[in-house]
Amino acid sequence: FVLAMMRFGPALLLPSITPFAWAPLMARVALTMALAALALATTVVTPMAAAFGHPATLVVMGMREALLGLALSLAVVLPGAALDFAGRLIDLQAGFGAASLLNPGTQTQEAIVGRTLSLVGVAIFFSTGLDRLLARGLVASIALVPLGAGYTFSADGGFLALLGSQFLLGLAVVAPVMLGLFSIDLAVSLASRSMPQANVYFLALPLKIAVAVVLLSLSLRYAPLAVERLYRNAFDGASHIVRP
Repeated sequence: FVLAMMRFGPALLLPSITPFAWAPLMARVALTMALAALALATTVVTPMAAAFGHPATLVVMGMREALLGLALSLAVVLPGAALDFAGRLIDLQAGFGAASLLNPGTQTQEAIVGRTLSLVGVAIFFSTGLDRLLARGLVASIALVPLGAGYTFSADGGFLALLGSQFLLGLAVVAPVMLGLFSIDLAVSLASRSMPQANVYFLALPLKIAVAVVLLSLSLRYAPLAVERLYRNAFDGASHIVRP
């Protein structure tokens, strides 16, 4: 039971940009315990009675399970990081970088558009049933890699390919906004060369903010398909990083 919790814990308990980070800590701990109990009740577990006489062996097994859990948690960490990164780019490009929001849960300053995209990702994650897909994947991992068993990490560049594809898909969500703001920057640069005495940048800043809000609202209508693909690719990629 403890080994199962150490495997499932990173994906559910990490206080990072994951869909579960919005839930209270005790709720996430209870969810991890319930999922571990459900997995042990529905999966044939290899007996490990010989290991209980060697505490060092149990420690090593626990560390292996925690490391495996960190690898599996990439399925929810990478999409959240990609959406947050794309949102921060829009913040810098539109001029929102000077403003920020206070997150009372973590007592940190957060970007406006970055937090908006993270919230959109959380809503899509739960509304499309990806949370249930993640739970089934974590439970199925016990059948593929038994608790306490050895495994190896793939060395064929799968992690780098997964990392690159995630951030490309994250940029695809906000690509229309980036292209629209780039067009305005290009027009502002031409205007500043023709009228150097006018402070064109500060005159165009309200226009950039208005265009960013309009384009972002239009882009979010098509975001569910892109965000769902983002998470599904992460699920598939994370499952190929570890080999029994």
